[in-house]
Amino acid sequence: MSIQLKCFALQKKPSVSDNLEYFKTTLSSSAFMPLLMRKVEQVLSMQIDVSKTFKNTSTKVLDFLVDSMFEFVDQSLLPSQSNFGPVDELGGEVVITSSIRGKIPDDFPEGVYIRNGPNPLFGGLKSTKSIFGRSSHIWIEGEGMLHALYFSKDVSDGSWTVRYNNRHVETETFKLEKQRNKPCFLPAIGGDSPTILSAYLLNLLRFGKVNKYLSNTNVFEHSGKFYSIAENHIPQEIDIITLETSGNWDVSGAWNRPFTSHPKRAPGTGELVILGIDAVKPFMEIGVVSADGKELIYKVDLKLDRCSLCHELGVTQRYNVIMDFPLTFRHKQTCQWRPISKVQSGKIARTGVMPRFGDASSIHWFKVEPNCTFHIINSFEDGDEVVVWGCKALDSVIPGPDMSLNQCGWLPRRFKPADPSKENNNDDISAEDGKLFSHAYEWRLNMNTGKVRERYLTGKEFSKDFPMINGAFSGVKNRYGYTQVVDSIASSTSGMLKYGGLAKLHFEEPADVSSRNESQLEVETHMFEEKSFCSGAAFVPKQGGLEEDDGWAITFVHNEDTNISQTHFISESFNHLKTSLSSAAKPLFKELQQLPIKKVNNVSETMKNTSGKILDALVNSMFKFVDQPLLPSQKNFAPVEEIGSLVEINCTEGEIPPDFAEGVYIRNGNNPLFGGLKSAVSIFGQSHHSWVDGEGMLHAVYFKKDQNGSWIISYKNRYVETETFKLEKHIHNKPCFLPVLQGDASAVLAALLLNWLRFGAVNKYFSNTNVFEHSGRVYSVTENYLPQEVDISTLETLSDWDVNGAWDRPFTGHPKKAPSSGELVIMGTDAKKPYFVLGVISADGKKLHKADLKFKRSVLSHDIGVTQKYNVIIDHPLTVDIQRLAMGGQLMKYEKEGFARIGVMPRYGDAESVKWFEVQTSCTFHILNCFEEGDEVVVRGCRALTSLIPGPDDDVGFNNQFEWFSKGFNFAHHTKDVSSADDIFAEPGYFFSRVYEWRLNMVSGEVEEKNLTGTEFSMEFPFINDQVTGLKHKYGYTQVVDSKASSTCGMGKFGSLAKLYLEESYATTSEEGKCEELIKVEYHKFEENNFCNGSVFVARHGGKGMEEDDGWIVTFVHNEETDVTQVHVIDASRFGSEAIAKLTLPQRVPYGFHGTFVSMPSQS
Repeated sequence: MSIQLKCFALQKKPSVSDNLEYFKTTLSSSAFMPLLMRKVEQVLSMQIDVSKTFKNTSTKVLDFLVDSMFEFVDQSLLPSQSNFGPVDELGGEVVITSSIRGKIPDDFPEGVYIRNGPNPLFGGLKSTKSIFGRSSHIWIEGEGMLHALYFSKDVSDGSWTVRYNNRHVETETFKLEKQRNKPCFLPAIGGDSPTILSAYLLNLLRFGKVNKYLSNTNVFEHSGKFYSIAENHIPQEIDIITLETSGNWDVSGAWNRPFTSHPKRAPGTGELVILGIDAVKPFMEIGVVSADGKELIYKVDLKLDRCSLCHELGVTQRYNVIMDFPLTFRHKQTCQWRPISKVQSGKIARTGVMPRFGDASSIHWFKVEPNCTFHIINSFEDGDEVVVWGCKALDSVIPGPDMSLNQCGWLPRRFKPADPSKENNNDDISAEDGKLFSHAYEWRLNMNTGKVRERYLTGKEFSKDFPMINGAFSGVKNRYGYTQVVDSIASSTSGMLKYGGLAKLHFEEPADVSSRNESQLEVETHMFEEKSFCSGAAFVPKQGGLEEDDGWAITFVHNEDTNISQTHFISESFNHLKTSLSSAAKPLFKELQQLPIKKVNNVSETMKNTSGKILDALVNSMFKFVDQPLLPSQKNFAPVEEIGSLVEINCTEGEIPPDFAEGVYIRNGNNPLFGGLKSAVSIFGQSHHSWVDGEGMLHAVYFKKDQNGSWIISYKNRYVETETFKLEKHIHNKPCFLPVLQGDASAVLAALLLNWLRFGAVNKYFSNTNVFEHSGRVYSVTENYLPQEVDISTLETLSDWDVNGAWDRPFTGHPKKAPSSGELVIMGTDAKKPYFVLGVISADGKKLHKADLKFKRSVLSHDIGVTQKYNVIIDHPLTVDIQRLAMGGQLMKYEKEGFARIGVMPRYGDAESVKWFEVQTSCTFHILNCFEEGDEVVVRGCRALTSLIPGPDDDVGFNNQFEWFSKGFNFAHHTKDVSSADDIFAEPGYFFSRVYEWRLNMVSGEVEEKNLTGTEFSMEFPFINDQVTGLKHKYGYTQVVDSKASSTCGMGKFGSLAKLYLEESYATTSEEGKCEELIKVEYHKFEENNFCNGSVFVARHGGKGMEEDDGWIVTFVHNEETDVTQVHVIDASRFGSEAIAKLTLPQRVPYGFHGTFVSMPSQS
């Protein structure tokens, strides 16, 4: 881009900004993750006590890591791309008056014609290759270089002196790399997503910013000062005489975000209208800078719901004009292995018109046909209409093709204006031909009716872009516009845009119909000689000119045959004056530079082998693991050691009934390695394990009869040895995986990426949630990975279970066996698409049916339901969102304002067959049971108003989460406005979980919801007699929260059990005075300071066909006063009575999660 600036004194002036602090730590770092950057800066300065030695070591390790793992390689240029290569700085002005051909007009103004463009350091644009793949600079990157022509007139004889100079814009990142004298920033826009993610993190770790400040796009003047700009940072002030970079311009500290490359001066007032886009909210802000440049007199968030790469804004006398088209910047896409910036087909395009000092609510949005419009020619008011003229294409040349496409074929074909040829009809990209062809276009936006009239102003003869006008007519109705004209043949041949001429648009003169031109208006073209191409064209008005087109178009023109660059003047009549200036310098650099290189895969084995060691050294030097302390009241959440062998239980109170089934009562739970849960401390902040983390340990009680019918009871525990367990325990013998569920967003993001780079997994496979049996085999599971098959006799971990290779994603912690068929219904949720997949495994465990349910968000759905015909899906607003994390929020969060719904689908259905029922927003982890009754599907589960997982929001803070948990457990009867309170701590009783019933009418679509158990006790971890799974049932059971003990401890403790009589009810009056019907509940209470976990129902041996409650409840019970754990056996039919047997275990069993009973008759 270029402008012409008036400059009447050519002697050197001191820079206005010499004394500005160059490195401004309070500014946003780039167009990506400024919020995250601010968090890192806070961490560096105040959050953590990290020793200076620690920091210095980290920097050296990071540099060594990059040097050893990444190799910078040049992106090669074709011969037809030679003038996209960089040039050297001249080092001072060069007089080029003698090279003038023709005559510079006498009334041409004195001043400076200056143009910006990318001019990469170190020989050209780079790619990197590493074990993660490759990343590449894209064609718009490269350090900015200013090219300036100085026109001065001798006062005595009127003769012209013309000087040329060039100089890099010295941003702080330019200085950094120049000082090191080598490429340092890893390319972070184009390439393989894993490499881009690595580049983001490593650039951020080393330099505090994810990409370089290029300042290569435009030059503008305001209030007598001159600035260079690219929209990923704020402008740099330039000394127009020397081209020296003076410092950053943040409008007296008031503008702290990226800055548009095309600010516009408001007609009449001289105020500068600017905008700034960002990849995090606020996505777009408009600003108005005072005419003297000293004050940001207005700034407003436009409250866009996406980051649209709006390159230019328009102004009229009263309005600002905003282009919101679907070229979006979404870092979440990279986390899902997609391009970070892309035109989203099918998404809306719209143009907004807002009063100069309006806000988001004052914008009048007009929906327009999908387009990609980088450049606006002009905007103005015409009666009730706001008219916008711009250069419209159907796709964007930024950033380039998807990684899956052939890049060398992608660019040329899209320059073609013609339709796809017949021979290309089967080519998967032929349908995209011509999508980069840019037309002059008009939108007429009626501010009264809201209607839009759109039309092409120019036809398909030439593609036009880089428009310009007489600057005096910016924002008011104008008669003429100018553009550069694409040479389609040369562009298609080289694979890069080349401009072979200029066009003059006569907006008030219609096209000559006899010419059969598709253009709507008269267009004059000025074409250069063959193989001569222009860039940086600007309009220079004549001093004292009367007409709008009194002046000259001035442009750089490069002849590729002679390799000489010139500056050409074109008069108002659009005839060439035969006046040009030849530069003795090397060829000038254009706005477009390079053809993307092919994917690099040849990474040396040495590099691969070195990488693991370097990454380990990086983590060891930058991160410190510290224990998360436990309160005295939390001591039974601490881990225990493996016993190592089966231990017989001889201490028994009461007797085990003779018709109790032989088998194994087995429970899973978290038992962290290396002494307990950890936090990781680093320069990024802290990340923590959540209370649900920790390696899985199985606790098994074996019930077996001897030949005399006497019971032999024994106990054993053992870790579930997942791949990540083996890695930490047997290979490294220390914590290796960084915690990722809680903590500072910057620390969690760093942990996710470093875990993945080192181990190929973002988190450990804990396998600590549940145990289940299918087809005679037993499995341990947590929903972040596959199940592990376990030898039930020895508790040895055998292998992962992927259903013969058919299931390749996470696996629910609560699979359900379908009634009658014995099929196992499963699901798998994930943080990337497909977010939710449901599966049905055959009864023999060998075959799988699966269906993507096409969720639009990633939800942590913990349980699934079954009936005789249907599967039941819980979709509640506990979401996992990588984009939210990158914006400074939590990776996992319960969204109180989100929606909740329940889906019912046929057993072998698909996404289209799911019938969805919207229900009151809630969090339901556990389903008691589901069944069909007439037209209804009945779902019963434990419903709360928020989630304990993963823990409190960041604004609560890790040190305050005890209070957060305690308050949430302390049930003080809910008031009507409890959900509207804004206290950062959990509301009283928010974790209070009721047994709830949803009746879903499959015919009418109606839902009936009701609380079954009132507000006396909080109930969770429900279970039933497994023989009635999916069928109508009479009884259910839950563990009952001891609210007082839980509030004191800050963790959930269960002081009793509840038996639910689902067919027996009574009437009562609610707190609001309403009559409600509740079910009968019977309680089995333990002694004071005794708490249960892992409860299951064990049916009487041979009891099939008898009463549903004919059996026993078996549960672990821990006495916190004696620190002794027992297993209690409770007669389900005499539920309120004392346990019939209590088995004292040889060691303490920590509180855990879910269990099961696996029948194992002696003969088997």
